[in-house]
Amino acid sequence: MKEIDLAELLGAIHRKIMKRLSHYAELEGLSISESMVLWRIHKLGPMRVSEIASTIGVPPSTLTGVLDRLVAGGWIERSADPADRRAVLMKSTPRLEEFTKNTMQASFKSLARSFRTLPPALLDRLVSDLGSVLACLDQDEENKR
Repeated sequence: MKEIDLAELLGAIHRKIMKRLSHYAELEGLSISESMVLWRIHKLGPMRVSEIASTIGVPPSTLTGVLDRLVAGGWIERSADPADRRAVLMKSTPRLEEFTKNTMQASFKSLARSFRTLPPALLDRLVSDLGSVLACLDQDEENKR
């Protein structure tokens, strides 16, 4: 089945990229899970715990310990959601902004080196095609609700 081959290939690519990027997280004493959470909050802005859990694919209960460590480390902070007083948003701190500005640039350069042999047109096509794969998966999830 081509679908299984695709899933296995995407998983292997993900593991290799995360292994490469984990070096930068480890320099700051962060786990890959913690750095994934930080990147999501940096990229998407303040988020509820359930939103973070959904974007990185873990249950909210599992995420609680990660968030507690990141808050204690000064990476993120909790704030009230202005749209719902009962809800809490996780948002970035100056420490996270400095980290992403410096460390993420180094990790992007590392990825660029890894993909330097791919022709730009192929890289553009891969990004587009994988975006289509993600859209199919998102649509399937919507249909199941």
